[in-house]
Amino acid sequence: MENTQDKVRSLWIPMRKMNLLMPNVAVAEVGSYRTPTALPDTPEWLMGTVNWQGKKIAVISLESMCGISVDSDQVFSRLMIVNSVRPDSPVSHYAIVTAGLPGLIQFGADTASDAKAGQSEALKCTVHIGNEEASIPDLEYLQGQLEEQLGEAA
Repeated sequence: MENTQDKVRSLWIPMRKMNLLMPNVAVAEVGSYRTPTALPDTPEWLMGTVNWQGKKIAVISLESMCGISVDSDQVFSRLMIVNSVRPDSPVSHYAIVTAGLPGLIQFGADTASDAKAGQSEALKCTVHIGNEEASIPDLEYLQGQLEEQLGEAA
């Protein structure tokens, strides 16, 4: 039996024009797409807010934040609710728009065959797993950008 102690339970998340790889523990929930309520004077990547568990949370397009143009058609889209990486943050959760349901994988040093720097500040790096490529988001950066934008929008 394979030793999984050196592996992290992770989610392979399909986006429109890329894939994400995130630790399972970073994700609170994946739910149906709901059209966000727009916020005035915010960047295009900050799509607005939705109600989740009795509070308003921000919805972001990570692809838009990375400069990737995506269709506005949200058929099959989901909202992936992400946990804050900063316990004292006013942003306890936020949502990333995905193109479908994530899949669970065990990720470790022997899983990826190649890693390279991310294509944007929002991405730590990109890894190859088999014939597929996935980007690992910089959750600290995303959290900081949201705190900055939501502070300015308030």
